[in-house]
Amino acid sequence: MKRMLIAATLMVMWAAASWADSPLTSTDFSVAYDANPMVEMAAGIEPGDFLPTTLLNFLADKNSPVDVRLAVVNKLGWSFDGNNIEQQLSEYLMKKYKVKTLDKLFKKLDASTLCVYAYSKAMSNYFEVTEASQMAHEAVKRDKSHSLSIALIDALIEAQIYLDSDWSKIYPRVASVLHDGSLKLDMRQTAIDNIMEYIGLYEEYVN
Repeated sequence: MKRMLIAATLMVMWAAASWADSPLTSTDFSVAYDANPMVEMAAGIEPGDFLPTTLLNFLADKNSPVDVRLAVVNKLGWSFDGNNIEQQLSEYLMKKYKVKTLDKLFKKLDASTLCVYAYSKAMSNYFEVTEASQMAHEAVKRDKSHSLSIALIDALIEAQIYLDSDWSKIYPRVASVLHDGSLKLDMRQTAIDNIMEYIGLYEEYVN
């Protein structure tokens, strides 16, 4: 019995370690924004803390730079039972837009805020990102500004799905965003470099 428990524990540890090394959890691009007050605030938040209203307001503000808002989510990091960014943000947005269901909320969100929410959802549960990916796809469709930030987050969430199915698709999916000359460069180059430093590891799996 003891041996079975040890074996089960090792399997859980191995699974956790493998998933901790992934397109969502290993692309720490927020360091490029560490000097920003909002990102600095996010850095001081511990798992289990409630997000300050100031931070939630920033994440929900469509007029705030989308790359910085995404950097805040990135800085808050990934967790299941930590501060649950998705839940706190969705509750805040529902109050802001005075709706009672998520379906009604999503119809009201602009492209950048929908992308920020999708990213928070993916980071809150990176084992299951299908719904978050669909939201990110929709954010790209709604985006009339042709934001590279929005397209890149969409690609990262989709790449997370490929991590469990086809590693050969990870690098091309993310790299295709950077090769799209129609997109507006609205993310700091250092942040992009940090993302590609990890994503580049999957280039060797391309068929």
